[in-house]
Amino acid sequence: MTTSFDHDSRQLAETYDRMSDSQFEGGKRLVERLAIEPGERVLDIGCGTGRLARWIAELLGPTGRVTGVDPLAERVDIARSRAPALRFEVGQGEDLGAFEDASFDAVCMSAVLHWVSDKPKALAEVRRVLRPGGRLGVTTLPHELSGAGTVARVLLPLLQSPPYSGRVDLSALTFANRGATTTDLVSTIVATGLELVELHISRRVRAHANGEAFIDFIQASSFGNFLRIVPEDLRPSLRADLASALDAKKGPEGVVMRDWGVLFVATRV
Repeated sequence: MTTSFDHDSRQLAETYDRMSDSQFEGGKRLVERLAIEPGERVLDIGCGTGRLARWIAELLGPTGRVTGVDPLAERVDIARSRAPALRFEVGQGEDLGAFEDASFDAVCMSAVLHWVSDKPKALAEVRRVLRPGGRLGVTTLPHELSGAGTVARVLLPLLQSPPYSGRVDLSALTFANRGATTTDLVSTIVATGLELVELHISRRVRAHANGEAFIDFIQASSFGNFLRIVPEDLRPSLRADLASALDAKKGPEGVVMRDWGVLFVATRV
């Protein structure tokens, strides 16, 4: 089994829209690094329910244009319903054939590249649709630090114990299936013909009210894939056991989740 886009639902899409404040704030910080100017043309790949695209539209003003692309139809539907004046399309980063060469001043990929199966192809497509001098901004997960975060430290020992041991397929998780090290990312950027401008690795800290709230978030942000790492008959117990293990770490701020993120900006020369 691998990560699939087929398990999303309207409920998961709405849950993600409601609980994605931390990703929205991270997206805003990424866009600020792109130094977007009023009147520019911006492509938001992996736009989800369109929260970040709507914010970008405010920066661009009436003469600018933001377009959002996402492979999940339910999330694109929500994006369209909340911002009918903006353009949102169902599609993937590996195929931007709907857009002409050099048609964007900036491309944003906030918390999405780790879901992309063919990263070189996606970055080549980004380079194609960027004008010369155009900027690409990306936030993603550094594969080399995937085992150091709270999720891995709590989840992996649980999966190695009965009744889960021997019945786990981690391929649906990004860190096991589609992750890339920072070195791999830099090599791919250079090979694509983009010029790296800046690169940061930083720790991220996010709090959830309790273990159940975290599982709701990760199920929604993985579009229904997270609990599918075990067979259907084990999913209720995995949810309960993981929530209990996370609640055991609960403090005054709730369940605090720590991990690491990569942010980079590159330009088309």
